[in-house]
Amino acid sequence: MTSPRPDIADASRDGLQDGSARERILTSATRLFQEFGYEGTSMTRIARAASMTPAAIYWHFPSKQDVLAEVLSSLYRRTYDVLSGAIPEADAVTRMQAYIRAYVEIQLTELGDHSNFGYANLASSLSPEGQAALNQFGRPYLTLLRDILAQGVEEKTFRIDDIGVTSFAIATMCEYVFTWFREHGRLTLTQVADHYAELALRMAGHPG
Repeated sequence: MTSPRPDIADASRDGLQDGSARERILTSATRLFQEFGYEGTSMTRIARAASMTPAAIYWHFPSKQDVLAEVLSSLYRRTYDVLSGAIPEADAVTRMQAYIRAYVEIQLTELGDHSNFGYANLASSLSPEGQAALNQFGRPYLTLLRDILAQGVEEKTFRIDDIGVTSFAIATMCEYVFTWFREHGRLTLTQVADHYAELALRMAGHPG
């Protein structure tokens, strides 16, 4: 009787039939990608962090690109649900404040002190096809922000020459807050979120 291939046998020992295996891979990969970047994270390193062999990872994901794509799409899907759920039906100023506070909190809690690479930076490591596919998960963030900006213009509380440019500027500001914030620094997360909300309103031309 032919014995099983070593890599398949190893993968089976790693618990491929366990539904948590895929989550272990993604959890480990998310942390490593955020701390060391795409180039600095090997499949072997992910496997070691997930307490399995590289063969087990390849059972679930054909390549490191596929792992990164799944990590990012999962992050975007999960955090958008949190973001959109934090915004009330209200005037544009109130909605903008809620959007910015939630966005900043997401960035600082999802990434944290040991992260050196944000979503956009990691997304640039995907192939052009992978980036195009990921855009469908990132687009709702900007769409929601642009809707709030347009509402403010209609309500005459915002004065904006170009909603598209303003939305990109605000989103970029929020996305890179993790690069300087430190949990035990001078400002708390709440204080930073409040400051960013005020900055975003100024960028939207709110009189204050």
